[in-house]
Formats: sequence, structure tokens, C-alpha cells
Amino acid sequence: MTSLMKGFDSEVFDSQAVFRQLLNATAYPGTISGPGITLACPDRIHPGTGALLLTLLDFETPFWTDLVPDSPEVRWLKFHTGAPVTFDPFEAAFSLITDTSLSIDLNRFNPGTVIAPDRSTTLVIQTNSMTEGNQLRLTGPGIPKQTGLSFTGIAPDFWGHRTLINQSFPVGIDMIFVHKNRFCALPRTVHTEIS
Repeated sequence: MTSLMKGFDSEVFDSQAVFRQLLNATAYPGTISGPGITLACPDRIHPGTGALLLTLLDFETPFWTDLVPDSPEVRWLKFHTGAPVTFDPFEAAFSLITDTSLSIDLNRFNPGTVIAPDRSTTLVIQTNSMTEGNQLRLTGPGIPKQTGLSFTGIAPDFWGHRTLINQSFPVGIDMIFVHKNRFCALPRTVHTEIS
């Protein structure tokens, strides 16, 4: 058995730093941020993804991923967070998608309910780039007029599906996109349109 890689240097201070960056990214959608720390992660987890998930997951937050359940990446996340893995994406509080070449069926994830919109699944999606590819125009709360963002590795029809699943506010799915050590948040309130 191989040894697991370490997590945060300082669990309390590092997770607080990452959470502050995520709050800022969520308040200003489309803004590309970093976790504010450096973290070594298993191969298929970007450093930004690892920092976010070590911050967000705990023993009460089940997560789903497209990775193999017994992979080094999943073992690492479970070891450092205590979070249970679920095989049903609808039951997940957070879902990690590492392979965007596969079609992402957003109907598999929980959009929450009018009474409990906070019960929705938050998707953490790794991308090949956040500066090249399909140009998106973003509008909504936290965005002065409009802003742009680009992604590679995500199918163009994904954005239409995202619009459909988020059309009945307050239900919907929040998303965090990650490339290497950078991330940006697209809450359900943000409207996207391919330019």
C-alpha cells in the first residue's frame, strides 16, 4: 500500500484562507481566483480542486466523483476530510468532475427544493483552461453589466443544460470551475450565453 500525500500544512488557517477566496469568487462570479495556498495533490486532482475540497468536505458532506472509488485521489480526499463517497450523484452535497470529455448530465444532480435550496449539489468541475475556448458572456448578481469567461474541454451544449436546470430560482446547481491552481464560481443566479 502506498502512503497518502499530506493535506494542508495548517488545517485551520489554510482552510480559512481558501474559504475566504471562495466567498470572494462567489460574490464576484467569473472572477478567476486562487486558493491562496500551495497544495500537492494526487495526480488527477488539480491543486485548486484539492484545496477547495479539503475546505468544503467533512464527515457530514457526502461527495460523488467520476473517479474510481478506490483511486488514490478518492482515498486522499476521504482520509483528509472524513467525507463519505456516494454512488448516487443526487445524494451528493458536492460532486467532483475531472473528465469533461464525457457528457455531463446535470439532471443527475440535486437542484434542491423551493423550501430547501441549500440541499442542492455543488459541482466542482476541472477544465483544461479558463482563458481559451468557448467564450461565455456572464450576467447576473455580482457582475457589473457583463463579463466574459472562456473554457476548453466543456461541450457547448452543457451551457444550455445549465440554463435549463437553473431557470426556477431558488432551485438550481452552483458550480466551481478549476484549472490547476485557479478557480472561478458560477452560482445558479448567473446567466451564461455563448458569444
